[in-house]
Amino acid sequence: MIPSDIRLHYGENVIDGVSVAVSRRRARHLIVRVKQDGTAALTIPQWRATLAQGAAFLISRWEWVLRTRERILATPPPPEREFTPADIARLQELVGELHSLWADRLGEYGVDWKLRRMKTRWGVCNYAKRRITYAVMLAGASRDCVEYVVVHELTHLKAHGHGVRFKALMDERLPDWRVRRRMLKVS
Repeated sequence: MIPSDIRLHYGENVIDGVSVAVSRRRARHLIVRVKQDGTAALTIPQWRATLAQGAAFLISRWEWVLRTRERILATPPPPEREFTPADIARLQELVGELHSLWADRLGEYGVDWKLRRMKTRWGVCNYAKRRITYAVMLAGASRDCVEYVVVHELTHLKAHGHGVRFKALMDERLPDWRVRRRMLKVS
């Protein structure tokens, strides 16, 4: 059980035998995560919370941390899928085709794109630089799912977040986007 008067510091902490990395970042809320290796991470908002508030938050979530850690450590991670150069070449061609098609259709010209290995995202849009990065792991996805990611990232050029405007644009541009997103999460 975690003591109610823990003293945290930024960086690595060991609490009740669990490694907890504490960092201060641009965030809106206090966040606690349990990583795949069983360590925990506490994010404290740069301007909105103190280290003491972070400690209190961690104490309030400690039982959840332990349960989640136990579940994660009991379940081996799925093996990472490796793609052959031929798989990546096919993806490069498919993304190039879909990106050009949708950029023209949406009137978004001069948008650069590239492929990159990413662990947690299918794509990233840097709207300020008009550059989109697509994940290599899309090589294992269907054409419909890749098309969803392309339209999703191009839509971020008009709507930067995932709010009401973004969803309305996605509904207009790709009416079945929610179905495709679910398919992508399963693949």
